[in-house]
Amino acid sequence: MLLGFTKFELGKSNNMSRLRRMPRQPRRRSYDQHCAAARALDLVGDRWTLLVVRELLAGPRRYTDLHADLPGVSTDMLAGRLKDMEGAELVTRRRLPPPASAYVYELTPRGRELLPVLRTLAAWGAPDLGEPRPTDAVRAHWYAIPLLGALTELGAGVVQ
Repeated sequence: MLLGFTKFELGKSNNMSRLRRMPRQPRRRSYDQHCAAARALDLVGDRWTLLVVRELLAGPRRYTDLHADLPGVSTDMLAGRLKDMEGAELVTRRRLPPPASAYVYELTPRGRELLPVLRTLAAWGAPDLGEPRPTDAVRAHWYAIPLLGALTELGAGVVQ
């Protein structure tokens, strides 16, 4: 990859050379099974994808904030996942207005539909959580999804 170009061609225009960006080929992997679970995993089954969704459930985030709250993910892996998720219309990328002028990623309505999936997955994994290991990263907001489930069980009106 050269200066952000995955493929390039050199064209001539008015005796001037210029570099034109070629469209990026999607990195779609598929189980190639006509099954709803397999199709869902085609979209969100890659490593880190659901954890990116977890981070974005609280609202729009800058790339640097996402990277900081996903310890262990490489910058290339995170960038690739975000591009794949944009292609699957699970996230969008937009520029904040000045003075911030930063780009943020946010879930689309389709991406937000994954909240019940993450709640169920967190409930399923909770019995295996145990005490944090010395090498485990911990972020307070990671407990929001299980806490949301506990508050919902308390009754209507507790969680808006």
